[in-house]
Amino acid sequence: MELNKIEQENLKAFLVSVYGNQARSWEMNDAVFNQTVYMLQESNKCTDLIDFVPRPMPLGANPISYIKKTARNILLRKLKNSKNQYKVCVSTSAAKFKAKLVLAGLGF
Repeated sequence: MELNKIEQENLKAFLVSVYGNQARSWEMNDAVFNQTVYMLQESNKCTDLIDFVPRPMPLGANPISYIKKTARNILLRKLKNSKNQYKVCVSTSAAKFKAKLVLAGLGF
């Protein structure tokens, strides 16, 4: 199923937000869309993992209390960020998939 004009524009707008102006010249087709989906799935995996990374312990904090509080905060952060992604995850996935997206846009 081919992308319609609006879908192409939306896909291009997203890719420009990730890759910058260079993405404006990319052809938006089904292959580019599929690679974008794969990139976002990869980014979601990264975001899920980063949610479980404890934040630094402040100086002078009680380690046991801090671990309890951190575990609670990890769960709350996971619930809050269930639809958001960390920029570092999007950037890493974007770098990983850039060549695939360019080639997909060229019909390869």
